[in-house]
This record gives sequence, structure tokens and C-alpha cells, in this order.
Amino acid sequence: MAEVRFRDVLSISIVAGLMVTTMITFIAIFASGLDDPEIIPSLRVGIVIGAMAATLIAIFGFYRVNEMASSAKDRDAERLEELHRLRVILSPIEGRAPSGMGGWIVTDKVRRDRGVLVVDLQGLDAPSAAAVVERMIERRHDLNRVKIYTGKSDQDVGDGSDLGVRPAVLQRLRIDAERVNWQVIQKSSSVTLRPMGVAPTPKIWATRFAIFVIPMTTVMTLAFRDLAGNGLESQGMAFGAASGILVTSLVSSYRDRSA
Repeated sequence: MAEVRFRDVLSISIVAGLMVTTMITFIAIFASGLDDPEIIPSLRVGIVIGAMAATLIAIFGFYRVNEMASSAKDRDAERLEELHRLRVILSPIEGRAPSGMGGWIVTDKVRRDRGVLVVDLQGLDAPSAAAVVERMIERRHDLNRVKIYTGKSDQDVGDGSDLGVRPAVLQRLRIDAERVNWQVIQKSSSVTLRPMGVAPTPKIWATRFAIFVIPMTTVMTLAFRDLAGNGLESQGMAFGAASGILVTSLVSSYRDRSA
């Protein structure tokens, strides 16, 4: 994960402020009527609200950067502990790895790559690979996001992969992944296990909806009113309002995938 500095927060807040300024200015212009728009007052309103938004984003961003900096050592220790825990979970597989395929050493095959735990199955046969997945499923409460290399790893020049490894892994995941709240993301040579997340409670959903529904619905109503053209303004506004409510409902339903 890239490190965010105070300079980055300042840049983000300025860009976000400009975006809010532009959006609010156009909303104010549309609200004043396109036949005789009030450009200067609308721009003044946009600048004031944009500056407020940039200030709030900067304050929150500076607070979060300072908080993350103070807890960086704790995060590093937690990541090392998570890596050590996964190696301990999979250490029994070393003894059943077929020697004819070069062996399988847990300290080499279980590592952290760009912040994500990686398990490389190269050197295992299909039954041993299925046993790796089975142990991970049994200890799901100790794991979060894990990436499994089912084919040739980028760090290895040889190809000691068993062609039956990937089907065995996918078959095992089809049985139990959803039960333990893991989403399976397949790629050509790997499988990523990502928490499906926790759905928001009705209270949290209602809070999110109440915060986003007015600006989202207003923007989309005005946008579709103008897109509809003369004679169809009411239909465009109705469609825009319905779309805004639908989008807000979807945004309010996002899941917490941190566990």
C-alpha cells in the first residue's frame, strides 16, 4: 500500500474542492434558469461551498495521516504476526510435499507481496494443494485476504506445477469458500481469497442514505432534465430522481471487507 503524506492530502483536498466548486456552480446555474442564468452569484456559491469541502477534507486527511503515522509500528508488527501465523498453519504440509517435485518449504512459499499474503503452491501435487486450502478454511478466523499461486510464480524460473493443482484448489473452494465468508477471485495463474464483507446494519444503511440521497438525487435530476430537452423536462427529472435514489441505495449498501 502506498504511503500517504501531508502533501498528498493537501493535493487531494484542493482537487476535491475544485470538483465540488464546479458541481455546485453548475447546480446553482441550473437552478437559476438557463434562460437568464446568474453566473457570478452561482460561482460565488460554488467557491464558498468548495472551499468548505476542501477544508473539511484537509482536516480529516491530516488527522488520519497523523494517526496512521503514529500506529505504523503496530501495523508492521501485526503484519509480521499474520505472516508467521499463516506459516505455522501450513507448516504440516511440508512433510507431505512430494520430493520428486523439488519439495515445498513454508518459509519460501508463504510470503507477503505488496501487502498481501501469498501462498505459492508450486512444488505440491493436487492432494497436497487441496490440503493447503483445507487448512486455510479451517483457520479462516485467523486470516483475511490471501492470494494463492496455482501456476507458475513470477519469482520462479522453473515450472514445477502439477496441472491438477488448480482444479483441486477450485473444487475445494467451491465447497466451503462461501461458508467461511470468502469471495473467490480467479486469474490465469492465481486465486485471490477476499472477505465477502459484512453487510451494513439498517441503521448504518439509513445514515448513509440520508447523507448521500439529497446531493446525488439533485445532481442527477438536473442533469437528466437538461439531457431530456424541451418538452420532456418532467420525464427527464423523474428518471433522474429515480436513478439518484437507486444509485444512493447501492452506495449505501457497500460492505466492510476488513475482516
